[in-house]
Amino acid sequence: MVRRPAGVIVAALVMAALAGSAASADCLKANTPDQRAEGKLVSVRISIEAYRLKEQAYILQLRAPACLEGTDDYDKVEKTQRIHVFSMDDAMRKRMRGLVGKNVRVTGNAFGEHTAHHHAPIVMSISTINRR
Repeated sequence: MVRRPAGVIVAALVMAALAGSAASADCLKANTPDQRAEGKLVSVRISIEAYRLKEQAYILQLRAPACLEGTDDYDKVEKTQRIHVFSMDDAMRKRMRGLVGKNVRVTGNAFGEHTAHHHAPIVMSISTINRR
């Protein structure tokens, strides 16, 4: 049997606790401005059979998994690789079209999907988008 000094065990426990709190610190905060995410922007066509609609959506395929923290149940997302990004601003939508297929960084206000028109576990109304 190998004996480990108590200091090594305590240090390992402290590092594990810090790693856990760092992971939660990386979660996006629901309904909070200036949240950031990075990934590849793709455009997808989606059929919503219940409404007989076809929609176009921009999906950010994340470089690393993201999570979302919030007070509402739908604002609690443990882990996802996708964020549905959108903007109500015409100039921003034009910029998004030009960045499809590129790696980008977005900032905006995130929330959890809660309608048939949301196409990823996290949805973000973006205020900025920049090529990476």
